[in-house]
Amino acid sequence: MTTTVRDDVRDILGMRTPTAWLLTGLFAVAICSMALAADDGIRDIRCTVLAAVLILGAGLSMLLAPGDPLPARFAMPTAAAAPLASALAIWQLPVPMANSTQIWFLGACSAYLNFLCVRGAALWAWAGLLAQIAVCAWWTAGTGQGLLTGVGFSFINLTPLLMATFFARVVRPMAHSILALRQQDTERAAAEAAAQAAQQERDERVARLDSAARPLLEIIASGRPLTTHEQAECRLVEAELRDDILGGVMIDASVGAAARSARQRGVTVVLDDSGGLDDVDTDLRQLVRTVLRDALDYADGGTVTARVLPPGRTTLASILLRDNGELRIEVESTGSVRSDLDRRQPLREAKQDPRPAG
Repeated sequence: MTTTVRDDVRDILGMRTPTAWLLTGLFAVAICSMALAADDGIRDIRCTVLAAVLILGAGLSMLLAPGDPLPARFAMPTAAAAPLASALAIWQLPVPMANSTQIWFLGACSAYLNFLCVRGAALWAWAGLLAQIAVCAWWTAGTGQGLLTGVGFSFINLTPLLMATFFARVVRPMAHSILALRQQDTERAAAEAAAQAAQQERDERVARLDSAARPLLEIIASGRPLTTHEQAECRLVEAELRDDILGGVMIDASVGAAARSARQRGVTVVLDDSGGLDDVDTDLRQLVRTVLRDALDYADGGTVTARVLPPGRTTLASILLRDNGELRIEVESTGSVRSDLDRRQPLREAKQDPRPAG
């Protein structure tokens, strides 16, 4: 069972909702406020701003990047934003730091790295956090504060990431189960709708059969000989029943009436549906019926053979009219109609003035 392209763990956790975007906006405001407010002794504020932009971009990728689990082409740069943004920001800090707010980037990176675990890229999240710890240790060692100082104030982010990792191991299988059940419900609803439509179509055909055949069957059952008109009506009813069986999706009330009228004019009508219309949209299906109905109205004699081709063909339906010559009409899967008549001339008008395509 596969889920749709849109459904993934983000839908279960509400990461596409307006509330998620509101929280993202508040996160952006908080990050920018801390980055710009803690500027005491900062050597180059532009690097700090760039670090904030990188972190916010990584946070947005948690909402926008497609795929479940998150593909490496998105997870790797997102994880790399943590040590890169930390390096940009931390090397602008004074020694010693003016206040603890100046290491705002540690908490900011931890927030989106936790969601990276939920998106199924826990290994990349851990790699990003460990690289961030290494950057902090490198800075404190390089500025004479001691290697363990940097490890100490950045190591605390291991705890929320560890919790996020275990949370992801629990919630992701549950999310996949929920998505699979949701997909099953969607498919079940579609199957029920298709079955209901098929049942409705069968009911309509039974109603047409009842109205057409019941009077004749009652006459036959009474033992009275059929008149010439009634015999002709029997042949028409037999042809209509054959159309219902072989004509498939091509047949609706208007096509059936046109076929009956054509047969009354002496036209031999042959319909064959090989399934090419089963999965097309309603407009294209109705186009084939309209072209077939016009062809039946156009014919004054001879034979009209209409066939719906099997699925996967570029031509959906082919209609051949034979009466002292041939006229072929084809309906393409693109919705275009080709015929031997001038394309500028409607088929109904061509009945009075047929002209070959020139």
